[in-house]
Amino acid sequence: MCQDFRYKSRLTQSPLNPPILGDFEIITPPGALSVGELNSPRVAPKNWGVRGAKPTKLRKPYKSLYPTDATGVDLIASSGDRFLVKTVEVLGNTVLQEQITALIEEIENQEVTFEDLIELRSKITQLYINNGYVTSGAFLLNNQALDSGTVQIQVVEGELERIELNGLNRLRSDYVLRPLEIATTKPLNQQRLVKALQLLQLDPLIERVNVELTAGSTPGRNILQVTLKEAPAFHTGVKTENNRSPSIGSTQVSVFAAHDNLFGFGDRIRGEYGLTEGLDIYDIRYTIPINARKGTLSLGYSNSENRLVSENFQDLNIRGETQNYSLSFRQPLLRSPETEFAVGLGLDLRHRQTFILDDIPLSFSEATADGTSKVTVIRLFQDWVKRSPERVLAARSQFSLGIDAFDATISDSSPDGRFFTWVGQFQWVEQLSPSILLISRINTQLTPDSLLSLEKFSLGGRDTVRGYRQNQIIADNGILGGVEARIMLTSDSRLQLTPFFEIGTTWNNQGIQPNPATIAGVGLGLRWQIGSGFNLRLDYGIPLIGVDNPGDSLQDNGIYFTVDYQPF
Repeated sequence: MCQDFRYKSRLTQSPLNPPILGDFEIITPPGALSVGELNSPRVAPKNWGVRGAKPTKLRKPYKSLYPTDATGVDLIASSGDRFLVKTVEVLGNTVLQEQITALIEEIENQEVTFEDLIELRSKITQLYINNGYVTSGAFLLNNQALDSGTVQIQVVEGELERIELNGLNRLRSDYVLRPLEIATTKPLNQQRLVKALQLLQLDPLIERVNVELTAGSTPGRNILQVTLKEAPAFHTGVKTENNRSPSIGSTQVSVFAAHDNLFGFGDRIRGEYGLTEGLDIYDIRYTIPINARKGTLSLGYSNSENRLVSENFQDLNIRGETQNYSLSFRQPLLRSPETEFAVGLGLDLRHRQTFILDDIPLSFSEATADGTSKVTVIRLFQDWVKRSPERVLAARSQFSLGIDAFDATISDSSPDGRFFTWVGQFQWVEQLSPSILLISRINTQLTPDSLLSLEKFSLGGRDTVRGYRQNQIIADNGILGGVEARIMLTSDSRLQLTPFFEIGTTWNNQGIQPNPATIAGVGLGLRWQIGSGFNLRLDYGIPLIGVDNPGDSLQDNGIYFTVDYQPF
């Protein structure tokens, strides 16, 4: 029993837009604790596996691959005779040079017996095996006059003769072959191969991997037989939740559809449409793998139209339009079943226009006199994940530089489209007991500049500080911290109780400061997986610092809900 779990970490950037800091996914290796979709009720404590995978089988044929020195080989020396060895020549080795040199120096310029040479050959073979080269080995060359002073030892370094793939349907073979070929370069290393197979098993496109390594046509050559079962690539779902600002209608109904393997080479497309009383939003993202080391190129577009529906503003007909275009490249530099470190570079073009009385431009600063604000942002990001059976640590850092390009808003007054920000995120998930997880997080945004609303930091709502309405506070800088426990109420983890505490503070670099600048909330939540693909989440937050809320929505009373159904 196992699911793909993903934990979504995000910072809300704007009161009217979805967050621009992309989700990053944490996938669990065999036997490790998953941060996973911690929003999913099915969080199994200790024994998570990888989607029902069977244990990988690796046959180790090295024991019978190489000639036997003691029989069938014409070595001109008798057992028990001693002779002087001046030089030992090891032929065919490309790795472990220093260790092999240390071994042969022990007998060079020494009187040895034939048994000593057999032992040396065995030590070299064992050295390869101990370092993971289990299909490599060494033997004494025949037709040698050992009493000549020179001894030759031949090393046969194991290699793959070929990789045989079975079970692929829509997924192209290159998607699987390229990372395996990188991991199986000569000499074949079992540790590299097992690591590559574990990463393949963790791939969301692969449901099951069975592997067998068998002897090839000649000594030192092997055949890797890989049998795969593809995971379902199409997903769709519908969700209703009160995660939007009450000023535009807090309850949103959204539908999404995604395909993880659109054209067969692991390219992913996802589209989502959402609707509230005052908001109409859709976004689409397409991600392409561009190399065998999981580098990806992503293209995204989102569009939203919103209207203030609060009773105090209805007669003013205040509305806004927002478009976002994004392009980003992400490349893992370190990738193993336990750890991943990646860097990326992105470009965002963001445009917003605000109107009053339906079509009159409305400005909130001198820089946006016509009600229009545009930013062109270069983003450099780094993310890191470390997993173990008891904990998962994840961190993300993003530097953003607003530049004067593509008609960005530029003004002699501040704020405008020229700015610099740093966003940092850290999550720590700890297994306290088989039935309790503890989730801690810190999010922050720091900047020396005054920012347009497109790039501001916000607090309040389900994803930041529960007990307050969405986007209760919006400012240039902010720090958010929170801790939440997941207490499994049933043995299958379908029902969870989630007590939490969250606190955040904000400040502006110029102008009016937020009041209050700090908010904090404590409360209790419930997560329930009612059936396959059907999830319910309820949260009740109690504000610890008072604010002046003009409304009486569920959010203003500290109540948040999510009903999510994903049949595929």
